[in-house]
Amino acid sequence: MLQFACVFHVFLGISLIHSQTTVRWCSVSPEEEIKCNRLSSVIQSTTTISNKYNLTCILGSDEFNCMKLINEKQADLMNLDVGLAYYGSSLYSLRPIAVENYAISNAPNARNLYYYAVMVKPISISIDPTNLRGKEICSAGAGTAEGWVMPVGTLISDLRAIPVTQCNSVVQNLIRYLGDSCIPNSLSEIFNPFGDNTQEVCRLCYNTGLSDWCGSLDRYSGNQGALRCLKEHTENFESKYKPVVAFLRDQEVELASGDGFPKENYELLCPSKMPNGMWTANISSSAVCNWGKIPSRMIMTSLIQNDVTVYTDFLELLVQNFGPSGTSVSSFNLFSSAGYTTVNGNNATHHLMFSDHTKNIYIPPVTETETYYRWIDPSFKKALEKLESCPLPTLGWCVIDEFEMSKCQRMSSAFSAKRIQPEMFCLQANSTIDCMKLIKDGYADMVTLEAGDLYIAGKYFDLVPIVSENYGNGPFYYAVAIVEKVNPGLLISNWRHRRTCHSGVGKAAGWIIPLNTVLDTRQVIVLDGHLVHAFGELISRACIPGILNKAYDHTGTNSLNLCELCTGGNADRCRRDNLELYYGDAGAFRCLIEGADIAFARHTTVHTNTGGRNPNFWARDLREDNYEILCPDGRRTDVHNWINCNLGQISSNVIVTANYKSENERTNIWRLLQYGQEYYSSDNDPVFQMFNSEFGQKDLIFNDDTESLSLIPWENQTYEAWLGQRFIQMIENLQVISNRYENGLYNNGIIIINQSISHYIIKWILTMIICIYHCLIYL
Repeated sequence: MLQFACVFHVFLGISLIHSQTTVRWCSVSPEEEIKCNRLSSVIQSTTTISNKYNLTCILGSDEFNCMKLINEKQADLMNLDVGLAYYGSSLYSLRPIAVENYAISNAPNARNLYYYAVMVKPISISIDPTNLRGKEICSAGAGTAEGWVMPVGTLISDLRAIPVTQCNSVVQNLIRYLGDSCIPNSLSEIFNPFGDNTQEVCRLCYNTGLSDWCGSLDRYSGNQGALRCLKEHTENFESKYKPVVAFLRDQEVELASGDGFPKENYELLCPSKMPNGMWTANISSSAVCNWGKIPSRMIMTSLIQNDVTVYTDFLELLVQNFGPSGTSVSSFNLFSSAGYTTVNGNNATHHLMFSDHTKNIYIPPVTETETYYRWIDPSFKKALEKLESCPLPTLGWCVIDEFEMSKCQRMSSAFSAKRIQPEMFCLQANSTIDCMKLIKDGYADMVTLEAGDLYIAGKYFDLVPIVSENYGNGPFYYAVAIVEKVNPGLLISNWRHRRTCHSGVGKAAGWIIPLNTVLDTRQVIVLDGHLVHAFGELISRACIPGILNKAYDHTGTNSLNLCELCTGGNADRCRRDNLELYYGDAGAFRCLIEGADIAFARHTTVHTNTGGRNPNFWARDLREDNYEILCPDGRRTDVHNWINCNLGQISSNVIVTANYKSENERTNIWRLLQYGQEYYSSDNDPVFQMFNSEFGQKDLIFNDDTESLSLIPWENQTYEAWLGQRFIQMIENLQVISNRYENGLYNNGIIIINQSISHYIIKWILTMIICIYHCLIYL
């Protein structure tokens, strides 16, 4: 009987162990981990909890690392203020399940689920919130509700004190406005994704030279750290830094006074004048002098957690046992942070796991906390939006066909989902030339152009390149002439009666360089400047999309055989956009395989459309080794040898805008694209792929070979600087050898008028000379 009882107890113990749920709390500091481990030990000896739960403590390097750990299922719970919780929700798919209650009761009319953001300043300093330019400040931290969202948002949007020069970068705007400061985490990846925030926002922080400088573990980080920053710099007469104000939450001064903070020397700075006409109020007047009401801190878990009751029940048990009225509060005080200093620590510890002001934990109905936005109130949503102020409300992207329009609209939606500013809208024009006109006239802001079109945009429409595509080897590519291997007699110099395919009239790889090659190899004789006519006589048939468009055929004399190979339906045939099936580099290659001899395109065209890399039906069974390229020296070679066998190097495609836009406006266009590629540059992104076309098309808006975008330096933001003299010479060569309107290059009406006027002026001068001559004879 005794043996049976022993066996029973063993099995009972094993069953209890297996019925326990392990809760993994992510600690954001070593001190918090000490408290968490202490709680874990106490739980093990408290049967009312240990029968159901086991607590494991996971140490994260900071709040953002803990968010990541929960998102990756390596931790379950953490505590965040509502400002940082925004990033937890938007970047790491976290949701709230419970919130701190600053009152004992959870009854509807008794609970306190808010606190205030305040600014604390020394009484000895005279300052008001409208003249903080160049002043030094201390903040609880970037992203926090009290140290960031409420005060900075109000200064930007309500008081208009901080001018917004850059969209999507509050830190950059603060750098330009404030003096040296301590805003912890402002150099972290979340707030400095491109590494270009300068150190002014961290100069007042404490841990200089250490890895945790200006981070969450800096001695001046957090609410107590902001007060410490203000006090120690103010009292240190040798310090060259004299911060005028600290951004933090109310009640922190009272808490710090217990650690020796001289609250009698400080007061509150208000966002508006008080009834007495002053900008300041007593240090204890946060109810009437505050920078906004903030929803209480929240305990968060993963959004994909199906049943959150396992965690909310755990939190309720913690309060029941270790809360202010808990049955085991004498063994562990859940809402106290005293006594958890690390070996090297020299500060009093506060706000570990839960803020020291917490009296209870309130668990809202599950339906109210299914997402972050369901819980926070509209006023805080509005406060978040204030941070997103942007000097450019919208930017218009110009596209030329319905396929580009579809991708542009998807890109706009994807950018909006990530709250990237400014808001982007899409505008469809009839042609690339029309896009240039719209940008010049201010109806649109940007369009992507290849090198040939950039020349036109810069010369005739005063547009400038501001952002370039990068293809891995640099911002350039090569023009090649592609032929089938089964046609070995075709070389660089015998194109007579051949069928040719071109990416488009006026394009660098498809027209400008091939025509120069024809001239260099002396395959045509250009009579009376009729260059296009001479090319039409040389070849048999061609597809040169756009060659019959009025913009490229002013005289209406371009030969019909130059469009004969094109295959767009009805009015779409030979259009200079994606409605023509043979348009673009991929279109020229398709034209070749469906019945031509030569295709003029960029050097990567064969590779990207063979070997199953292009899923379209026409490219499915194509093999790369069935094609070769023609070399200027008369050889033919493998398509991989383009570096040694090409017709010319071409500067990469660019995004252009109007020349009258300021440097700051151009920077904000770049920021839009920079943030866009940060989120959507991967070709495997399930939401949107910036550099992948889909829709059964190629090279929509951006070339599909693009790996990234780069800002063009200000001094190179001209079409001449970007294209280079050699390429411009190629264009001018075509202009010199031909009549102005018979080279397949765009010429605007102003040039026509000016030429006509010049013609009549010259004729008038000659007439006058003849008249004077005859008069002199008679005299």
